[in-house]
Amino acid sequence: MACSERTLTRACLDAAGIGPKAFIAVRVTLEAKRLLVHTELPVGAVGARVGFDHATNFVKFFRGAEGCTPGEFRR
Repeated sequence: MACSERTLTRACLDAAGIGPKAFIAVRVTLEAKRLLVHTELPVGAVGARVGFDHATNFVKFFRGAEGCTPGEFRR
């Protein structure tokens, strides 16, 4: 991104009020939720679309962010 970690952190905090890692997690979660609601893709395919190599990693990430599994969220 052609900037230092500190500069990126400062920019994220100024623009969104959260750090870069949290900002990315929020955006990934939002896209995953959109795909779960508006498509019939399997959970593993949704995880792959948002950047996870393995469905289990996606499920753990999603559960940590939303408090439920992607399947439970979809239902």
